[in-house]
Amino acid sequence: MNVLITGATGGIGQALIEVFYKNSWNILAVGRNNKILEDLKLKYKDRIEIYSRDISKEKEIIEFLEEIKDREINLLINGAGIGEIGEFENISLIEEQKMININIQALLILTKYFYKKMLKRKEGGIINISSTAGFQVGGPLMCGYYATKAYVNSLTFGLIEENQEKNIKIMLLCPGPTATNFKGMKREIEGVKKFYITTPEEVANQCYRDYISGKKLSIPGKINKALYYINKFIPWKIQLRNIKKIQEKKYKETLK
Repeated sequence: MNVLITGATGGIGQALIEVFYKNSWNILAVGRNNKILEDLKLKYKDRIEIYSRDISKEKEIIEFLEEIKDREINLLINGAGIGEIGEFENISLIEEQKMININIQALLILTKYFYKKMLKRKEGGIINISSTAGFQVGGPLMCGYYATKAYVNSLTFGLIEENQEKNIKIMLLCPGPTATNFKGMKREIEGVKKFYITTPEEVANQCYRDYISGKKLSIPGKINKALYYINKFIPWKIQLRNIKKIQEKKYKETLK
């Protein structure tokens, strides 16, 4: 069984490689960090193929798909994603567009391409990695990022319903705050943060269990799941104020 993972050089991406490797999958890893990709190749040897691609560029995606057109991909994991934090007017248009290209355009192109191939084979699966941010009404100080994740959530939920009778396994993975190198986050988890911040390994293991069990939505972490339901009853203006307070703390961390 072959799994293709984008964002393979990031925290959750690397953790997913480890989980799928341990469960006897062959891995096609796509990322931008050549050093990490080479380290992955040394570690997993003939069970992994590495592809250094910048999927913010449509041309590189198309060239990559042409390169692997004869490979059977049993599972696609759209894990690549970036975020920008700061006041909307201070984030450059180029940075916002790159975020849209990776978080939305690349995911859309890959999902559509492999979904069509899977439909022909009547077999396969897709996991789109989003965020609990995608369930919020908006994200002050991360306006563009929250908007991209809302797109991923909406697209995936719609596809899940369309796919009801088509036999392709589709799941939306929505981690909450995770200890990675994502902007505004730290790898070290301290104090009360241990109760609501997950590790990449926890996210990856939950993702695998939920996908194998046939779930459509995976939200790692008990508190994150509880907040998902509680949030439905909180007025949108209060939601936005609360989110702004959280993001202000993260933004200050990036300035240190």
